[in-house]
Amino acid sequence: MTALESLREVLPYLPVRVQGFLKTLSEQKLSQIQELRLRAGKPLGLVISSQETSEKSMIISFEELSKTFQAVCSYSVYRYEQELSEGYITIKGGCRVGICGSAVREGQKIQTLKAISSLNFRIAGERIGIAEPLRAYLSGSLLIAGTVGSGKTTYLRDLCRLIGNQSRTALIDERGELAAVHRGIPAHDVGLMTDIFDGYPRAAGILTALRVMTPKYIICDEISTESDREAIQQAAGCGMKFIATCHAGSPEELRQRSLLRPLLEAEIFQTQVFLKDRKIQKISYLKK
Repeated sequence: MTALESLREVLPYLPVRVQGFLKTLSEQKLSQIQELRLRAGKPLGLVISSQETSEKSMIISFEELSKTFQAVCSYSVYRYEQELSEGYITIKGGCRVGICGSAVREGQKIQTLKAISSLNFRIAGERIGIAEPLRAYLSGSLLIAGTVGSGKTTYLRDLCRLIGNQSRTALIDERGELAAVHRGIPAHDVGLMTDIFDGYPRAAGILTALRVMTPKYIICDEISTESDREAIQQAAGCGMKFIATCHAGSPEELRQRSLLRPLLEAEIFQTQVFLKDRKIQKISYLKK
């Protein structure tokens, strides 16, 4: 599914006025949109090449924002309380919708959100072949690092396609944005020999894949918890190869991440790739 096709999946969720505005744009410009930002009482925001511009003639009303939020939640906010507590919902087509509002807390834990003030539609899309320069490094495990919007998900999805066309691969798609599975069928090409663990918590998916699918590779997105790290260490100890992502803008920042330090010290990832603006900035390869 291309970015333009993903954007068309997003259209039915948007206010009618916004749909009409987007339909006036050329396909070339539509295909360049990375994010759509709706804020109550403020202009529609379009993010292209990581830069946001405001459509000042398109002021989003609170009513429009509320209706859009209800559509994103399939008109049943209660069903999405877990997702809301984490600040996003993944909709059909793999688009992740970031949600801002007033937190409803129980102690220090966020239970859900109310009084929604802004929505950010991050447009998912395949870029077939973008990961080809990394093919030479796929004999071992690979860690993709970058800041928000650097292209980690795009590269990871294409690496899954490359590896999954050659080897048994388990994709742990906790957020549903890598494969964008709908009724058991992935919207994105993630490889012929890829088994998709859609919606599984990352650590549980890794260990389940290890037990039941005998993959050669396990692919997952953002390493973010101690349980993620422990599951990766356990599976790597059983001979699994990993392709994963993490949040770090440079080799120095990566080394400072205490969560990742045990994985780096154990030399689990032979290759570390650093992205910026959806381009490869640096590749560090561990020679043995």
